[in-house]
Amino acid sequence: MKSDHGLKQALDKSFDNIAVPESLYQFAGELPEKFDAGELEHTPAPGQVPSVRPRRYRRVAAGSAAAAVLVLVFSFGVKMSPAFASFVKGVPGFQIAVDWLTDVRKKDGVQNAIDNGYSPIEPVTKQFGGTTITIGDIYLTEEELIYKVFVRTDEFDVSDEDRNMDIWVTPRDLPAGGSRTSASVTTEGNKPVRQETYKFQLSPGEDSAGGLLDYGSELQFTVQKHTSDPALRKTDIDEIGKIGVPFDSSKILHNKVFRPEIAAAVKDRDWKELKVDKLTIQPTTMNVILKGREGWGYDFPREDEEGAPYLKDDKGSVYPYDPSGPGLVLKDGYLQLPFSTSVFFDKDVRKLVLHIGKVTVTEQKPEVAFKLSMNEKFPKTVTFKNQDIVIEGAEYHKEGYLQLKVRKGTLDKKLEKETRFIGEKLPEKSVDEYDEFMRQEESIREGLGIPGYGKLEDNEQSSSFNVYLLAEKKDSYGLSLVRSNAEVIVNQDLPIDLQP
Repeated sequence: MKSDHGLKQALDKSFDNIAVPESLYQFAGELPEKFDAGELEHTPAPGQVPSVRPRRYRRVAAGSAAAAVLVLVFSFGVKMSPAFASFVKGVPGFQIAVDWLTDVRKKDGVQNAIDNGYSPIEPVTKQFGGTTITIGDIYLTEEELIYKVFVRTDEFDVSDEDRNMDIWVTPRDLPAGGSRTSASVTTEGNKPVRQETYKFQLSPGEDSAGGLLDYGSELQFTVQKHTSDPALRKTDIDEIGKIGVPFDSSKILHNKVFRPEIAAAVKDRDWKELKVDKLTIQPTTMNVILKGREGWGYDFPREDEEGAPYLKDDKGSVYPYDPSGPGLVLKDGYLQLPFSTSVFFDKDVRKLVLHIGKVTVTEQKPEVAFKLSMNEKFPKTVTFKNQDIVIEGAEYHKEGYLQLKVRKGTLDKKLEKETRFIGEKLPEKSVDEYDEFMRQEESIREGLGIPGYGKLEDNEQSSSFNVYLLAEKKDSYGLSLVRSNAEVIVNQDLPIDLQP
């Protein structure tokens, strides 16, 4: 420990004599030679016994130096030079941290901004008792706030995935919704450091993001400790402090916004057009806002899945769909496609092409609602999407579910897969009642061999489908019908001109 302390003093002097960040790479690349030449050897204080294990000391020294350089890399948000990358590969635990940071920066677009010299907000480190927190890689636009948090604490093990305690760092007094999008744990010295990236979507308006960019001078963050009790399904939240991050609003770059008049034709029974409402190009990411149908939920394939959307520029570079984190708060019928990294700094890009392969839609507002009496005469016919659903019988089971028999052959094959029955909302339950209900629900599904409720389950040995709904025993039920998880093929390329 004394050797580490002495080395840190030597490193501090070395850091004081070099410029940051440019010569940090040179210093990092020269560290092995500096050790070999004895330039960073610790000179014992008067009365201190010199180390009798110089080789081991040198290995410890190298690790401590790497940790010190790592802290600088995190703090200043600099990019990796080949010399620096080569140096850190030989340091245990160090390369893992650097790889994590580089990978995340590439994905969230920060690396692209750094490569173009854009790091407008300096990081801040603050200590709360035995907890040290650094906020860095902070990027603010009219729509988004992204940042990374590094947590080192004596209060709990940040590397324990089963821990019941956690630290959250969230924006204060700023209308926004967001969450963490990725996390990793590495080791600095002998202490684990939890590294997290956050993404918040900001509400528009003079008193929020737009106003902050024009006249703001500081971002305020709240630091909270969350302590959970799984047995009681309860989490206690304690505020342990605040962190202020100063910034110069004149250094913040504003978004580039385009409103193309283009739309994709959609071949679907309920839906004819998917319109591109807006393209926002930010320094780190890009957002496309589409206009679909109101009352629907939309889900697009992820980057590594067939039919995933993407943007492609006229140089051939592809920008993948990245739905990690929260979405923008939009009006009903509008949906967001976020894409990782950006063409913000590339003035030579004149056009983007938006590719939309396929989308899965679910009706959130039932189109058809009806009453089903257990005493009525069957069969009962309900019209859905201009086709007949024929209910041939209904039976309540004491285990806690309703079973319907639905005639086969009245719906086309696609609608058979998409149709879902929605039952009545069940009464609110206490914690103990809810736990028992979940055990019962799981037991019912396992016994019936079904993944969920409300779908047409095919029994090949019968002339009818089975539909299962969780329910209480009643004389009649209010039921409704929706299209659920309906796959719609679009497969179109939509050009977006970026020239004024």
